Amino acid sequence: MLNAGKREIGGMLMGEYLGEQAFRIVDFSVDLKRGTTSSFFRDSDEHDLALQKFYEETGSDYKRFNYLGEWHTHPSFSVDPSINDINAMQGIVNSGENVDFAFLFISRLRWFWQFECSAYLFIRGYQPIQVEIIVEKK
Repeated sequence: MLNAGKREIGGMLMGEYLGEQAFRIVDFSVDLKRGTTSSFFRDSDEHDLALQKFYEETGSDYKRFNYLGEWHTHPSFSVDPSINDINAMQGIVNSGENVDFAFLFISRLRWFWQFECSAYLFIRGYQPIQVEIIVEKK
C-alpha cells in the first residue's frame, strides 16, 4: 500500500471455509498497475491465473478452498464501499457464474501508519451487509 501512494490497488481474495459461516483469507492477488486516485478495476486475466494457481496448490478442493471475493484500498476515502464498489460486487454475485456470494475487503493506511479496514458480504438477491473481521494472532 505504501508504494501505491494515493492510487487505489487491489485484487482477488482466496480463502478457506472453516465452517459455521466462517472463512479465512489464505491468499490474495495484487494489481499495482490499474488503479487511479478514485477507482480500481483489476485485470481479469492476471488474477484468473492467480486463482488457477491457488486451486492447484489446494488440490482443487473447491468446497474447502475457493474464491472469496475482492479487495482494494481507499487511500483517500473511508473504508466504506462506494456506489461503484457496491455495483461491481453485485454484478459479480448476480452474474450467474457459480458465485453465489462474495466478500469485499477495503483497507487504507491513516495517520501514523494506522491500518483501517472493513469487509462486506454480498449475496445474490440480498443487500450487502458488513461482516466482522477477526485478525488471527500467530
